[in-house]
Amino acid sequence: MRLGSWTGLAALGMAALMASSAFAQPGGAGGRGGRGGGGFGMGGRQTAVTLAGNEAVQKELALTDDQIAKVKTLGEEARAELRPSGDFAGLRDLPESERRTKMAEMMAKQAETSKAVAEKYKPKLAAVLDAKQVERLDQILVQAEGAQAYADPEVVKALKLTQDQQDKIASINKEAGEKSRELFGAGGGGGGAGSGNGEKIRELNQTRDKDLAAVLTADQTAAFAKLKGKDFDVAQLRRGPGGPGGGQGGGRGGNRPQRPAQ
Repeated sequence: MRLGSWTGLAALGMAALMASSAFAQPGGAGGRGGRGGGGFGMGGRQTAVTLAGNEAVQKELALTDDQIAKVKTLGEEARAELRPSGDFAGLRDLPESERRTKMAEMMAKQAETSKAVAEKYKPKLAAVLDAKQVERLDQILVQAEGAQAYADPEVVKALKLTQDQQDKIASINKEAGEKSRELFGAGGGGGGAGSGNGEKIRELNQTRDKDLAAVLTADQTAAFAKLKGKDFDVAQLRRGPGGPGGGQGGGRGGNRPQRPAQ
């Protein structure tokens, strides 16, 4: 029973930290593409609690009204505990090198907090869902994580990835991330149709996925397919409880180009 690894939650916590620090930069949250919000499940990898709060996922899992209410409460509690703290406004007054160091320290601290929160909410969520719902939620989570799923410790364990394979996967993701960031920068901070780079980023993602798949053996490919289960339209994860653009969306899938990971 995965219910989301702490690494995914750590990424979300760090993304929230990064988003919060954006307010310390000139132009506030609206600058450089306007990430804004800093919300749980935005700008980073998905987690079980995030996914369970999405209407499309709730429908897929056939959650009852009582389960939906309990999941909502868990999500609110988790977001409150993940909310980063610190003197973000003071970061912009620091020299570049010192600001980077300070940010690294904050992110490391947030990662530890995220790990603790993830472990805390695993049994809480498991107590709300039945075994079949947990299994399907885990499958959707793997699909939602996309290329980042290969870095999930539990996925690494399940696929029995060797260190060499892990290194190759990390290298592929790093190279794709760097190229993606270059395209976003060339498009003025956005990768949508207006920037002219949307199709290039889609092609880049397809190449990355093909390269990642080539690293796996036939048995590992079959095992990964089992972890993912039947296909779920992860584009729906961009819709939160309130519809498109809702607070708990932020999935990685679909055809919409995604902002590269930090």
